[in-house]
Amino acid sequence: MSATDFDMRDEAAAGFTDSFGYAPIGIWSAPGRVNLIGEHTDYNDGFVLPFALPQAAYVAAALRSDGRWRFRSVDLDETVELGQDELIPKSPGWHSYLAGVVWALQQAGHPVAGADLVLTSDVPLGAGLSSSAAIECAALAALARPRKHYQWHYAAREANDDLLH
Repeated sequence: MSATDFDMRDEAAAGFTDSFGYAPIGIWSAPGRVNLIGEHTDYNDGFVLPFALPQAAYVAAALRSDGRWRFRSVDLDETVELGQDELIPKSPGWHSYLAGVVWALQQAGHPVAGADLVLTSDVPLGAGLSSSAAIECAALAALARPRKHYQWHYAAREANDDLLH
C-alpha cells in the first residue's frame, strides 16, 4: 500500500467518526481503471486490456439497527439518509451509486442490513477512469458477505464482520 492509500483510509475513517460519532467496523476500497485498448469492445466479442489505477474509492462502514442507510461523501461534504421505500433505481445524485448497490443486492435476494457508509475517492470524476464502478465495488465489498477465500475486510471486528444477515 502506498502512503496515499493509508492517507485515504485515514480520511475515510476520520470522516466516518466525525460524521457519525463512532468508529467504522471496516474500510473497503476499489481502484479506478482504464482500458489501454478495447473501450466498449468487450460486449461485442472484442479484446480489452484494462488495468487498475493507484487511485481508488474508499468506503468506511458500520451497521445500523434501524434498517436505514446513511451515505456521506467526504469529498462533497454531503450526507443523504434513505429508508427502504426511498431506494429508487436511477435516482439522481452521487448517493445513487451507493443506494444502487443496496437495491441490487436486495433485488438479487440478499437482505441488506441498515448501515452508515462514508465515501471518499481520489479517482477523478468524469475522466473515463471508472470512478462510479470503483464506488460501487467498494460499497459492494462493504455490504456483501465476505467469502473465506477472499479477504475483503481491512479492519473489521470479528463479531460484526459483515453487513448482510
